[in-house]
Amino acid sequence: MLSLTERILFILLTVICLTAAAYTFGDMFKIITSGQGKLGMDRAPQRIMAGISALFTQGRILRRRKITSVFHWMVAYAFIFYGLVNVVDLIKGFVEFDIPGIPGDIYRLTADVLSVLGLIAVVYFIVRRFIMVDPHLKTRENVLFYPGAREGIARDSMFVALFILLHLGFRFLGESFHIAHSVAHGGSLDLFQPFASGLSLLWTSMSMGDFALNWWIHASWWLALGLILVFIPYFPTTKHAHLFMGPLNFMTRPARPALGTLDKIDFDDETIEQFGVSTLSDLPQTQILDAFACIMCNRCQDACPAYVTGKELSPAALEINKRYYIKEDMSGLANGTREQVPLMGTVISQSAVWACTSCGACIDVCPVGNEPMFDILDIRRDQVLMQDDYPHELQVAFKGLERAGNPWSNPDSRLGWTEGLGFDVPTVQENPDFEYLLWVGCAGAFDPNAQKTVRAVATVLNGAGVSFAVLG
Repeated sequence: MLSLTERILFILLTVICLTAAAYTFGDMFKIITSGQGKLGMDRAPQRIMAGISALFTQGRILRRRKITSVFHWMVAYAFIFYGLVNVVDLIKGFVEFDIPGIPGDIYRLTADVLSVLGLIAVVYFIVRRFIMVDPHLKTRENVLFYPGAREGIARDSMFVALFILLHLGFRFLGESFHIAHSVAHGGSLDLFQPFASGLSLLWTSMSMGDFALNWWIHASWWLALGLILVFIPYFPTTKHAHLFMGPLNFMTRPARPALGTLDKIDFDDETIEQFGVSTLSDLPQTQILDAFACIMCNRCQDACPAYVTGKELSPAALEINKRYYIKEDMSGLANGTREQVPLMGTVISQSAVWACTSCGACIDVCPVGNEPMFDILDIRRDQVLMQDDYPHELQVAFKGLERAGNPWSNPDSRLGWTEGLGFDVPTVQENPDFEYLLWVGCAGAFDPNAQKTVRAVATVLNGAGVSFAVLG
């Protein structure tokens, strides 16, 4: 299809764009690997399947905003399938090629339908963000944000939306011009491209000649594939990187026995110089990768009990701020002026750090596998263990933990609340076949007010003849 001159120009454009992409993707790799630890690479088959599953199921996206999630699926599947479409179109540009038989029919029908669905979905997202201005996409002014990030998110979103709109649109237009050209030379409409065939009727009704149709066929091919090439170097700096960083995030996350399990600190290891995290480079690699995977959808913000009650904490703002400071870090790598970015006061405010309830809702709801709660808890570790800087209200609790092993400085044993009940409260060891576990916790064991509740529950269970036990 392409002339010799066009082929040479396309090859040159490919070399230029891929060279630029090597630098930007290389900087992204350097930033991620500058973090602590390693990305999870064990159990490769299971991890690869987790990434593939996340790509095709779109993570946990359907848990919230179901209508919007369906539109996101439309864009996602269109873009995933376009990986094959772009390869086929690239081959067609250099050699005469068509997928033969039934596979070709299925391919053309799928591409035609997904093109239209993708275009409809992108228009929906543009209307939702820029015309309807969905409040879910906003963050309160009391939350710390990177300077210019609020405007930058909107700008980045528009850039990505226009890229997808133009890429899908020109490829779809190109097919309609192909069909119109075929009809003009005695061919027929393509039943396996119903939407493109319908649009081609417009061009045939306009009596477009061979020159105009060929010009538009070439222009559409160049714009569809050229946009991909030009966009590739920009990928690491835009939220659209979540397309591949999200699945990678699921593939490389640490295996945790429970959602909120923190990594243990070995206080006997004298080689450790930093407890917790203070700068971007102190973060584990998986938590730096989180910032690249973030889609900036604010689902974690909606689920956060601290944000809902008006506090300064937004898990989404944390990841977005990380991303913007990482952009500075990438620029520093390029020009040799890289500086360490402190997290406290830049990525998150002190009030927000201590507002986190460590409930794990942000982790549970994130469609790309981000874990912002661990960033916050690691910053707390730095504040307590390295900076000796924490809210005054915690001093009593810390002293109690240090002296008595509980925040209330209660010298009683953990089972002291059972004294005087008139019956024995069995432990798990004493009643291993228990039916119900009575979870007492520190408050129930040591706080005088909470003890009343636990004693009452235990009395009711015992009186009802329920088989229960406590951990002891």
